[in-house]
Amino acid sequence: MDLQDAEAYIRRVTRRSSTRDALAWLSEERAVSQPIDLPNLLASLLTIEDQAPVADVQGLAGRVIRQVCRAEVVSELDPSQELLALDEVLRPAQYRAALDTLAARTATRTLTSVTLAAVIAAQQDDRNVVTALCAAAGLSYRDLRARVRGASVPTDLCGKWKNDQLKAVFDVIDAVITGRVTASSPAAQPARPVEHLLPEIDDEPGRQRGWALVEQMRAHGVPYEILLTQRAVGSAWVAHRSSTGKKVQAAVTASLCELLDERPVPYRRLAMDGASRELLTRVGANPAAAAENGRNEGGQLAVLVHSPTVTHAVAVSVARDGGTARKSGARLGTLPARLGIACSVVLVGPGWAERNTTAELARPFDGRIYTERTVAELADALAAMVAEGGGVIPTGQDSGAQPVELVIDPLEVRS
Repeated sequence: MDLQDAEAYIRRVTRRSSTRDALAWLSEERAVSQPIDLPNLLASLLTIEDQAPVADVQGLAGRVIRQVCRAEVVSELDPSQELLALDEVLRPAQYRAALDTLAARTATRTLTSVTLAAVIAAQQDDRNVVTALCAAAGLSYRDLRARVRGASVPTDLCGKWKNDQLKAVFDVIDAVITGRVTASSPAAQPARPVEHLLPEIDDEPGRQRGWALVEQMRAHGVPYEILLTQRAVGSAWVAHRSSTGKKVQAAVTASLCELLDERPVPYRRLAMDGASRELLTRVGANPAAAAENGRNEGGQLAVLVHSPTVTHAVAVSVARDGGTARKSGARLGTLPARLGIACSVVLVGPGWAERNTTAELARPFDGRIYTERTVAELADALAAMVAEGGGVIPTGQDSGAQPVELVIDPLEVRS
């Protein structure tokens, strides 16, 4: 976009007669023509910031970019208020069945006499036994794996277990429940479930301890006040949200893919596996710059649109709060230059509207910033790119990669 086009665009959306008045109008957050084409508006402001002959106009354009991003890059999908993959949550009846299976394998038919042999036998009959024991010890599977010493454990909690693996995890769980864990400082308490830890503080007379307390609650139920205390210290749904965080990105990506199918736009959904890396190499990108599963990108490299004349990647990034946006944005902003091809980004979560980090993404992504509310506009833009056959879209960076012409196999263009 040249300066003349950029100035004409912001004058048109603000209905002002001069560029300076248009920028002032935007800086005062006054009404503009709706709906706003955010990528076009940001691209225009970036051009003015770079090319305007007057320094104060350049500075005003830069301030407006930050204001526009705060006002317009607003995501309504808040991972702290919405839940995904409820079908993956183990039901209370399944926990009950797993603990009952374990109790049935002990000498006393209760959990007061849990042994490794009982755990091994029970896990063979009910694959949720280790899951239930993790919950009883107040450990996420990630925490449990970090504490295991001298043995590797399955990546799937409900997968196949060897006896030595079960011994390693049972040693950790048993130590937590029976209180054989220590803190590194006299001022601290070792982390244990509240029902085991708080009685030590309250010094309740006659209160059961260890596995006897687990058995008591299995047989007679958990007092509601204990449930409320657990919620207060652990927060509702926090573990489930942590385990399903990437599903937010997957859901947004799936929505985009459906829209691209409707247009139709040739694309591939990226998994950063061998096939995805090979495809990125074929189109002149640098797959080594994209970390596996997008883990170090500050977001997930989700989709590659490719035709004989267009190569364009889409990243999706989720930020529940401003801190996450700041951390993710620093890495995400370097993605187009590192990857070596043009990119758009879909920002999800309320954190992006809280930070100037969002405005800092406008330049590397050439203004192509969207949210889950505007993925249809992104799909339209990508369809227009392909229809116009504008060639490989420049990133503004000299990546050294040469455009390549692909022969698209219709069977290959799938999500």
